[in-house]
Amino acid sequence: MTEARTNLTGAYRFTSLARPIDPAYLTNRALLIVLPFVGLLSAGLASAQYIDAGPLSAALSGVLAGFVAWALTRELAPDFNSAAFVALAFAWIINVAFGSRLVLLLFVALLLVRLVNRSTGLPWRPLDTLGVLGFSTWAAISTQQPLILLITSLAFALDAVLEEPLRRHYLAAAACLPVFIWMLLGGADLIASDLTVGDWSLLGVFALGVVLVVKKNPEPVSYCDIAPERLDRVRVNAGLIVGGLLAVQALLTNGRSAWLETPIWACIIAVLLSFAARGGKRKLLLRKTEQ
Repeated sequence: MTEARTNLTGAYRFTSLARPIDPAYLTNRALLIVLPFVGLLSAGLASAQYIDAGPLSAALSGVLAGFVAWALTRELAPDFNSAAFVALAFAWIINVAFGSRLVLLLFVALLLVRLVNRSTGLPWRPLDTLGVLGFSTWAAISTQQPLILLITSLAFALDAVLEEPLRRHYLAAAACLPVFIWMLLGGADLIASDLTVGDWSLLGVFALGVVLVVKKNPEPVSYCDIAPERLDRVRVNAGLIVGGLLAVQALLTNGRSAWLETPIWACIIAVLLSFAARGGKRKLLLRKTEQ
């Protein structure tokens, strides 16, 4: 691992955040084929006036929503290749059917989950830390979702205590808290008033699903980007929890509209469905073996 970190190439020479889409991997090649098709389909629907947007705008919006949902789901569940494409499909459907174009939260989640699970295999550089701290702060203020700052603080704190800890991230975690307090004093809401019993019940079901995935997840088989070393199970599970918390805070802060206004829930649902499908396949194989 040490030797790999001293012979970095491409974007990894400058940042630990970026993960270039390497077409050498089958899933990445599939993505590069699917995304142009998604854009053309969105443009066609807009031309037929099924989408209230211009063809170019609809194409860009559909591709962006699908791509960032795919990328985030790859971070949430690195071993579930199919989950990323399920999330892409769900995000695109939400984009077309409900005009969901709010993907800022997905970018925040992508960076924070990547911080926790270390999918690149690299500890963050100081500029990476400052960049994500600033980006998360701006996102929280611009969307008036102060809980983003608490979860950002949690993500930095986790990176400071998990395998190969980066201790300076305690300082980044602490830096989030004064801004969080300032937002509360400025009148930002923590919990929306329009949540119903059904919303809370559904939220409980999703929370239980994430807990089951974390509990039953086996050791990862996926490798980090810069060396032939598998991802750490605790870090991967912690990343999934951070992503789930960001989805929950969107609902708590923005209310019922958050179910469809951002595709982050499409990513969580895709992970849970893929986990359930994998569990079903295992049971079927065990039955066949017993017979």
